[in-house]
Amino acid sequence: MDASNVIAALALLISLVAAAISWKAYAHTVNAHQLETTLAFERDKSELLSYIEQSRNLFSSARREIELAQFVLSHEPPEVQQALSSYHGLFTEFLPNLIGAERNANSLWQEIFEWRDKSGRSGFAHHAPRFRASIENDRVAHEMALKCTAEFNSQMGRAKEAYANGLFG
Repeated sequence: MDASNVIAALALLISLVAAAISWKAYAHTVNAHQLETTLAFERDKSELLSYIEQSRNLFSSARREIELAQFVLSHEPPEVQQALSSYHGLFTEFLPNLIGAERNANSLWQEIFEWRDKSGRSGFAHHAPRFRASIENDRVAHEMALKCTAEFNSQMGRAKEAYANGLFG
């Protein structure tokens, strides 16, 4: 074997080692990118789940406030109940809507929780803006529920005072 064949064989060997090292570097880069995108997805998913959890807590709180007001009203004298009859929609329409919104938030939380990395990314990208908008609308409903309940409680206080002063009947 002459020197040129030895050099060629050595160059081939070095090229094969370089190719193997390049392949390992490429595989590492792909794995690092995959890990980075998985972490980003999980972080975004956690943020959205936290946002929905806050909404669920708000709905639950508002529902309890309305149910408490309904309970208190049911134990008031009929004259006080009649004086507050205009607030009947708070219990017959608004409360069921609030319960429905709470139920929707629960199912939405469960759906998002079940998203997995590869299959969930497209769902997340597609649905996240719609979910955020829906949750914002629900937050407005929650604020309205609290305002209505506060107004109801204020009016109930006035009606009870009027009843105590003998202004009814």
